[in-house]
Amino acid sequence: MRSADGRVQGLGSAQYARAVSSPNIAARTGPAPILATSASVALFVVGFVVDVAALPNVPGASALDASGQIRVTNFGTNLVFLVLGAWITVFWRRRMPLLVFAAGAVLAAIGITYLLLLVGAIASARRSPGFVRRLAALTAAAIALFAVREATTAWGGALPWYFTSRSDAQFEGAWIVTSFVWAVLSFGIASGLVLLMRTRSRAAQSAVRAETEHRRADALTEQMVRQAERERIARDMHDALAHRLSVVSLHAGALEAASSNAGAVDGGRTGDIARTVREQTHAALQDMRGLIGDLRSGLEATPASPASMRSVGAVLLDLRAGGSDVRPYVVIDSAERASALLDGAVFRIVQEGLTNAIKHAPHAPIDVFVLVEPQSGARIRISNPLISPSAPMVPGGANGLVGIRERAAALGGEAWLGPHDGEFIVDVRLPWHERG
Repeated sequence: MRSADGRVQGLGSAQYARAVSSPNIAARTGPAPILATSASVALFVVGFVVDVAALPNVPGASALDASGQIRVTNFGTNLVFLVLGAWITVFWRRRMPLLVFAAGAVLAAIGITYLLLLVGAIASARRSPGFVRRLAALTAAAIALFAVREATTAWGGALPWYFTSRSDAQFEGAWIVTSFVWAVLSFGIASGLVLLMRTRSRAAQSAVRAETEHRRADALTEQMVRQAERERIARDMHDALAHRLSVVSLHAGALEAASSNAGAVDGGRTGDIARTVREQTHAALQDMRGLIGDLRSGLEATPASPASMRSVGAVLLDLRAGGSDVRPYVVIDSAERASALLDGAVFRIVQEGLTNAIKHAPHAPIDVFVLVEPQSGARIRISNPLISPSAPMVPGGANGLVGIRERAAALGGEAWLGPHDGEFIVDVRLPWHERG
């Protein structure tokens, strides 16, 4: 068979996937990495400078020279390197916040400052919200012990010396109170930051939940609207088509009975035609009842009637019985292995192709070629001669041809429909789809 130009390749079904982002894994795009790195660098520089300046808090880390200036001892130099290594951990505070917390605990235990400890506590609270209370208790205990040690021991002389230039100023009551006030203030600021982060996180989660519920409500509303429209269409079909088909079936039965009583040759032929009309009308009623049931139940993918390629032969026999000149060649292999979608599509395409031929070329010969096998898929070719436009035809809206193209596209096949060499041809190829 010659291939016709203008064949349309069907499109397969598109796959949809939804990516869900974890609260702890953010998309690293745009200026976000630069801002995060800048914040880490700034935090590292400020924290390192503050802790190096706080080395006089540790006894033996510094000493006063003859001119009254602070001189860093060898022990203090080693502490500088320790501070450097501890503050480097802030660059991993998002991924390993407990490492920052542990490094801060070491600096606090030595007596330098508890600034890195607070940074680690905040980062850990952000990463692990379930451990906020434990982190708060540990941090509060560490800061309280730090303040008590500053008030009762030689630790904690840096700040008083910077303001008074006296090494014994830390034991004055004002500086002792200042140590505790600063401890409470620092813990309060850190707690406020944690509460702010948790509030913002809960607000973001609430916004996501609200958006999800909004989409769900929209989907339910749309589903209800569609279901209401299906029920309206089902009522209209039942009230209009069922009545008319029932009347046609009734009159066809009466005509069959009258022809049987006549007993003539022409009467017998008329009776056969009437019987075919009655049977086809009854089958149409059954199909319509199935469609109405599917519309009301919303089961769009469920076939309304047993549409199967196994029924192609019965359709051809019915057309012949009705007087149509059908010249079929049908070979169907392994129909039981075909998917439900392919099985129904073959039947519906053949059915619609024959309907189109009967409507537009009544009493003209119809060539039907149907070959279905797992190796090559399905090939359907239905052709009929083009007749004069003045010949009487059943009116149609070309929706059937659109449906053929849509069925082929849904299965990833191809369809060509149109006039060629004095014939109207419906030529469809479908790939094989195995039953799941």
